[in-house]
Amino acid sequence: MDAQRGAYPALAIAILAVSFASIFVRWSDSHPLVLAGYRMLFAALLLAPFALRERRKAEPLDRRTMAGVLGTGVVLAIHFFAFISSLRHTSVASSTLLVNCHPLIVGAVSVLLLRESSRRTVLGVAVGLIGVAALALSSVGTGEAVGNALALLGGAMAAVYLLAGRVLRRRLGTLSYAFLVYMTAALVLLTAALASGVPLHPYPAKELLIFLALAVVCTIFGYTVYNWALGYLPAPVVSTALLGEPVLASVLALVLLGEAPGPAVLLAAPLVLAGVLLTASDRTGREGEGGRPEEKGPP
Repeated sequence: MDAQRGAYPALAIAILAVSFASIFVRWSDSHPLVLAGYRMLFAALLLAPFALRERRKAEPLDRRTMAGVLGTGVVLAIHFFAFISSLRHTSVASSTLLVNCHPLIVGAVSVLLLRESSRRTVLGVAVGLIGVAALALSSVGTGEAVGNALALLGGAMAAVYLLAGRVLRRRLGTLSYAFLVYMTAALVLLTAALASGVPLHPYPAKELLIFLALAVVCTIFGYTVYNWALGYLPAPVVSTALLGEPVLASVLALVLLGEAPGPAVLLAAPLVLAGVLLTASDRTGREGEGGRPEEKGPP
């Protein structure tokens, strides 16, 4: 009961922390590969002592599981690169809205490929995708088209990350999984930066603080605390919380960056958010019976 009572404020803090990710990215002048790479590296290093302690009590990983973890790390690297890059081309509201549409993608996969359908999921996917299409089409021929496409790619990678995580986390602990995936993503991103001729150092104190803030605030206090809180909360709270990041990030962008959502975002957002709510609430309701609720995708 105490844990459940504490999960509500923890969830609120986590959503606020995650919502700062796009703001930190906008404040940074670093290349997306470097920004994403150091975020993952610092997060992995912070988790390392806890992951090592967890692994001492666990069985060795087989090759198949390790290959899956490494592949998931590559997917996470693409997600972060796409998300951060999108913020160089489109608004915070558009980016966070599209990158958080992963429940729609997971729902569409469930309906079309896995044949796991319900009226609520089908309706949620249909309504949400209409909103996504409206927002994407409204940017065709404008400077935001590339950013919106990158944000959609980030959302697709988040969906793959979640689907892979459901399988892999049955075989190893949460902290071990997070450490291995984060470290893999960091190595992929920083290697890609070197291969692209992007320097890994030196960076001014301002940039280093942003790297650390993304790791500590958004990754550790954001997604780690979020996913802990979900184990103690009912499905309606879980599904509603999924809508928190694009809404709060848009408010923060307005207050801290002076960036107001455009007309296309204001028209598309209710459709996308309603679709996410319908899809996520249906899946959390079905998966949460006797198990963990739906987790939130990566930042």
